[in-house]
Order: sequence, then C-alpha cells, then structure tokens
Amino acid sequence: MVRVKSFFTISFLIIFMFIINPMNMDTDYNKASYDYYVENGLEEVGSNNLVTGIYLDYRLFDSIFEAAILFVAVSGVLFMGRKDESSL
Repeated sequence: MVRVKSFFTISFLIIFMFIINPMNMDTDYNKASYDYYVENGLEEVGSNNLVTGIYLDYRLFDSIFEAAILFVAVSGVLFMGRKDESSL
C-alpha cells in the first residue's frame, strides 16, 4: 500500500511540474548572454549557424575537458573493478 501511495505522489508531483513549468516560459533568465551571442556571434565565430558556432568555438574547451574527465573516470572504474587473479 505504501508503494502505491508513493507512486501516486511522485506521479502527481511530476505532472504538476510539467504543468507549472510552461507557465514560466515568458521569463528571461539569462538574457545578457543571449543578447551577446546574437550580437557578436557572427563576427567572432564566422559561422552562419549560431548553435554550431557556440558549440565549436565558445564551448570547445569545455567539451574537450569533459571528455577527458569522462575518460579518466571510466579508466579508474575499470582499474578498480579489475580482479587480481593472485589474490583469489
């Protein structure tokens, strides 16, 4: 019975969040960066596609370092998860 109540409570909260969230769509949370990218994106990046320009120019180092961190984390998990045959 507790599981059923928990399921309905969580379902209600999720549905409530999806109903309330579109009501706040008219609020501009980060208008300054949007204006900067729209005004200066073409001159600084040189790409007609602003999304590609932002991803490949402004965010390139973020993406490279995120990939490096992911590689180190996966390598660490694989190293620690390896079984040592001599200890068995």
